[in-house]
Amino acid sequence: MDRFTPTIPPQYVVTSLQFPLYKGATLDQIAKASSVNLDDLQNRTKYFSLDEVMRMIKACTEMFDMPHYGLMNGNHVQLTCHGLAGVSMLHQTNYSRHLQVCSRLGNHLFPPLEIEYFETQNQVGIRLYECISLAPYTRYFMEWIMAHARTMFRFLIGTEYKPDYIAFPYSKPTYIQHYESLLSCALKFNVEHAEFVVNKHLATEELPLANNVISVQAEKKFLQTTCNEEAKVTRKVRALLARNLHSVLSLEEVAEQLEMSSRTLRRNLKKQDTSYIEIVEELRREVAISQLVNSNKSVTDIAVSLNFYDTASFSKAFKRWTGQSPRAFRSALNNWRV
Repeated sequence: MDRFTPTIPPQYVVTSLQFPLYKGATLDQIAKASSVNLDDLQNRTKYFSLDEVMRMIKACTEMFDMPHYGLMNGNHVQLTCHGLAGVSMLHQTNYSRHLQVCSRLGNHLFPPLEIEYFETQNQVGIRLYECISLAPYTRYFMEWIMAHARTMFRFLIGTEYKPDYIAFPYSKPTYIQHYESLLSCALKFNVEHAEFVVNKHLATEELPLANNVISVQAEKKFLQTTCNEEAKVTRKVRALLARNLHSVLSLEEVAEQLEMSSRTLRRNLKKQDTSYIEIVEELRREVAISQLVNSNKSVTDIAVSLNFYDTASFSKAFKRWTGQSPRAFRSALNNWRV
């Protein structure tokens, strides 16, 4: 899986284009500026690639000269944009279960990201991992997701409550006032992964639309229509590895956690035209690119975080992936930034 693989449902492109259309753009303008075919968009069934989506983001960002475009777009989208998955999300019994289903189904809705639900003694939340590097538009995607999550929180919990905090894996932007206005809660920057975190007590109170029958049926139907069993296995492998790249689980360890034999796991991955080694390489490549673009970590620290033996072996691998050394890649970042 890479940024050229069709993985993004057309419903998200339709949803994300509502804001630029509201601002006065036309589909023809966006299609021409991005070189993406948007003919008969409302009836399209073919998925978009991340590369196509990024080209549309670039076109719209330049069209409106709006640095906080991701925040505004995420704040504008409707709560129903997730289809059957959204129905299940909105009808959970409490907010903790809402976040769990966001994690479980969101990973199918937007494969470039792995969404992990987590709990601490006093908080619950979701954490985002990049399975495909979102650079140079990491900021846009994180703004979109968190602004949309904040809107859903207000709808389900009430406008008088706030998340404990929202965290972003990059430096505080120059337009921080828009974050403070639209998100209106404690904010963290320069963290390892994006997070949306809520008080655990608040998250266990019953939600106004709670209906277990509707939520279960909607999730079941969604999963039946979105992926086959082999694809589910591949997704789970990516999820486990994305969360453990600092140590890199062995194939046998992954198989054990998935409660299957290593032979069965290899067979399932082969049916999806991939392998355990290929997935590890893809994730390492994408996380390395993301960290070089979005953080000030040294090349040595990035190598260590991805479990390379030393900087030299990391640099050799990175040059194989991109044709450039990590330092040369970072020095050319002006070509990557929004």
